[in-house]
This record gives sequence, C-alpha cells and structure tokens, in this order.
Amino acid sequence: MEMRLTLLQGLETAAFVCVSMWIVWQLWPRDEEQERINKRLPGGSFGWPLVGETLKYMASMKTSNPTFMAERRAKFGEMFKSKLMGAFCVVTTKADTIKWVINHDGKQFVTGYPKSFRKVLGEYTALSIHGEKWKSTRRFLVKSLRVELLKERIPMIEELVLENLNSWATKGCVSIREETKTLAFNVVAQYLLGSRLKSGPVNDSLRNDFYTLVEGLFALPIALPGTNFTKALQARARIVETLERDVVSQPRPAGDEDQYVDYMNYMRDENLPGTTEEKLIEQTRCHVLGMLFAGHETAACAMLFAVKYIMDNPRVLNELRAEHENIQISKFEDGGLTWDDYKNMRFTQSVITETLRLANPVTLLWREATEDVQLNGFVVPKGWKTVCAIREAHHDPAYFENPTEFNPWRHQDEVMNPAKKPPLLAFGSGPRYCPGAELARMELCIFLHHLVTKFDLESCGPEKMSFFPIPKFSNGLQVQVCERDPSMKIAHKIKAQ
Repeated sequence: MEMRLTLLQGLETAAFVCVSMWIVWQLWPRDEEQERINKRLPGGSFGWPLVGETLKYMASMKTSNPTFMAERRAKFGEMFKSKLMGAFCVVTTKADTIKWVINHDGKQFVTGYPKSFRKVLGEYTALSIHGEKWKSTRRFLVKSLRVELLKERIPMIEELVLENLNSWATKGCVSIREETKTLAFNVVAQYLLGSRLKSGPVNDSLRNDFYTLVEGLFALPIALPGTNFTKALQARARIVETLERDVVSQPRPAGDEDQYVDYMNYMRDENLPGTTEEKLIEQTRCHVLGMLFAGHETAACAMLFAVKYIMDNPRVLNELRAEHENIQISKFEDGGLTWDDYKNMRFTQSVITETLRLANPVTLLWREATEDVQLNGFVVPKGWKTVCAIREAHHDPAYFENPTEFNPWRHQDEVMNPAKKPPLLAFGSGPRYCPGAELARMELCIFLHHLVTKFDLESCGPEKMSFFPIPKFSNGLQVQVCERDPSMKIAHKIKAQ
C-alpha cells in the first residue's frame, strides 16, 4: 500500500513539474532577438516542454495512415515550425524546397540528425559528417562502389539471394520482414567485410545486435535501463567488439573486401588536421556501422514492400514475369545474371522506384542551418534544424496522380512528362546523393528476378502497416512461398517467344 502511495505521489509530482515548466515556458518573456525570430518563422507549434511534438509524431507514424505532417500542412502550409526529437525545427513538405535544401549541403546547411542517431551510429558516420571529412569519405565510397566492383559482386549477391529464397519454400508461412532483413544484412556485410561474415554464429550475433541498434536510432535519447536508446548503445558496443575480435583480426581471404582496414588506411593517408590514432579508430567504427545501416535498411525495406505490392497487383506481377522470363530465354540453362541483364530490367526499375516512393525507409532528412536562411519567405534561424518530409513530398498530388496508388507505369519514360518529372528523393539529391544507390537497385533487381520466375506467393493473413521507426507490417508480412510449377514456366517462355 505504501509503495502504491509513493508511486502515485511520484507521478503527481512529475505531472506538476511538467505542467509548471510548460506554464513558465509559455509566459517567459522573450528578448528582442527571440521576438524577431518568431515573427519570421512559419506557423506551427512547439508542443510540450522537452518532448515538443515528438510523441504525437511517433504515435501518428505507428499507424497505417500517418496524418501528422498532412494535418499541419493543411493548417499552416507547406512549411511549419515544430519541435521534434528534442530539436527546434522548420519542417518542409514540398519537393522543390527539399531539393534546394539538400543541394545547399555544406553551404547554408549541414547534416543535422537527432542526438539519438548520432550517439548510436557515432559522430563520424557518412550521414553525420561534413566539410573535408565528408569529401574524403565520399571519395572512398565512390571508389568502393564503382561499377567495375559492382559487376564483380553480382555472383556473390545472386548466391545469397538464391540461398535465402530457396529456404522460404521449406518453411510454410514465412515472415518476409525477417527474411529480407537477413538477406540485406548478409549482402551488405559481405560486400563490406568479405566472406568472413558468411552464415554462422558471428554473423547471427552481429545481425541480431544490429537490429537492436536500428530500433534505437530515432528513440528519445534517454539513457535509462530498458529504453530502446540504451539497448541500442549496448548493442553498438557489442557490434564493435565482435567486429574487431572475430572479423577484422582474422586473416583476410584473397580477393575479399575489408572496408574496416581499407578505410582506416585511407583516412590515415588523407591525414586530415586534428586526426589522432584514437579518433581514426572511432571514425572507422562509425564508417562501418553507418554503411551497414545505409546498405541494409533501404534494400530490406524495399524488398519487403515490393513483395506486398506485387502480391496485391497481379498486373504488375505478370509484367515483371514477362520481363524476367525474356531475360531467362536469352541465357543458357541456369546461367548467372550479368550487368547487361540488370541494365535491361527496365520495368523492374520502375517497380523499385514506385516501391521506394510509397515506402522509403528514410521518411525524414535532417539538416542544420549554419546561418539564418531565407526559405520561401520565412527564416530558418542559425542552429535550427530543417526537417525534410520525404514521405509527404512523395505523396504530393501535384506530381503524383492518385498518390497512394501503387503504379510503376508512372515512371516509364514513354509516359513521363519531362516538364513534370516526379521529384524522387529516395536516395537523396545533390552532393549527398547516396553513393550506394546502384548497389541497392542491383540487389533488388536480382532479388525480384529470382522471386517472380521461381516462386508463387500467397498471403497468410491480413497485416497492419506502420512507418516508425521505419515502414513495416504488424506481423512481418506472413507469406506462403511455393516453387512454381515447371509447366507454367515453360508456358510463359513459349508465349514470350
């Protein structure tokens, strides 16, 4: 009884403190500079003290039809002020404005992801650094993701895809979310660190810790036991320990990649001012963690939702099968895919683009103003965040007719009006355009090729969709996967001929 009373008193005290802080915050006199800033900000609300509108945003994004951004856009316009993830910000929902902000990276803006993101992945990830550090890292990424190397990695990716897909048909109903997460992690891990990360205990340990890390990236940065943020920090420490003990310290097989060692040596040769050996080690850890995240989430999310959209749209499935069976006809029996095959998957590319439009894992891009920035008649104050609402831009009816409809044909060159080319921001834009975009698309094309030519899919039941911290389904998208009837494959081939 006494414990219950103590708990109630504690809750009452906490509530009183929160309300008092809110009243003080509302009534506190503003100085002239603050008043000047307020008059030049767009409309909007900062929400509650400390948390701002973060909880409202999270609650909305955990539904199948998030309305947080749309409601504020309808009330305040295409730009509005808010407080999200502990930061005062100006949110922009218009694609043209978003592209302008992104294209001025390193000038009026620098990357400005929330504290939780920077703490979990690290201050030196490619997503957080700017200036000379970013330029040096980008040169390294462009080299390690060049076309010649992508061509060499096609057999490795195809082997992993087939290994993963073939296991689906033996499991009954499978969670597509879990399976595509595993596949995407294995692809990016082996691309970055080589065959030492093939299936096994080390791979399993890293992968499970990595999933825990991702869950805490956009959590409230509260370092209390049991919070997603704390769990993510603990997972990060285990990942670093496992990588350095069980992967990097082991001999590198001939022909294998090792971006941990290669990046460290590269940055040591760059010899940027202020780089100590201790800082170099932390930069390398951040680089590998950042690449695992960036290379995993986009591919896993796109594969998951591509399966859903294909299952829900038989016409799309038929067109995909026709394209990929034509590719099969031109090859010897069981011949592996080539770069030319990949470049001929034109409708498949449209399916991928439309999937990323509707279910891009990056729903918000964060930038920080390095000076007071004039933007569409308003001002983003120095030090404030500009939050680019990618999902809203991808649902803009001014560019996308019936924006909630899955329609890959809208991206076909022959029907696209160049004057109204849809603004697609799935991989960013300008100086921050994702260097790994080609790898992600190639991985997705290989996955879809083998999925639609070798398997039939049937839903195991209804699913609810949500979008926080990334797009996903309530039950992971449970699907029955069966090998296709060989006679059906032959019939399709004859028809195609």
